[in-house]
Amino acid sequence: MTVSRKKLLAAGWFATLALLCVIVMFHKLTMSAHGIFLYVVLPIIAAGIAGSLWGGTILTPSKTSTMGESLLRGIAVAGGAVIFSLMFAVILPFIEHGWCSRQSEGIFLFTWTLGLLLAGPIVVFGGVLAGATLYFFRRRVVDE
Repeated sequence: MTVSRKKLLAAGWFATLALLCVIVMFHKLTMSAHGIFLYVVLPIIAAGIAGSLWGGTILTPSKTSTMGESLLRGIAVAGGAVIFSLMFAVILPFIEHGWCSRQSEGIFLFTWTLGLLLAGPIVVFGGVLAGATLYFFRRRVVDE
């Protein structure tokens, strides 16, 4: 499997698991389109970007040889996705109509607090699950 395919697979897998985590967190919550964009769409995009940048190494046997390494890499990718999400919160007023730049600090602080308190355990669980399943996928499909 080529490096670009590994990155694409990891990006899709981490984005898919981010979608599942977001569904678990917000499945009964009603929110505006801006809220959906900020708290649903952007974390999924961030997980896909982080998965593409750092998750492909889980599919490389020379870089990830044990389950423990894949779990730690999955957590690291999930942590990277949180950082990307926070960067999106700062950039949001510049790309989404209806937000102003004076709201950036509040959005960033609210997202950071919500992310650590509410989403932190779910993000870690999603990273562990993504790392483990990519490792099993590699062992069953890619290595053979």
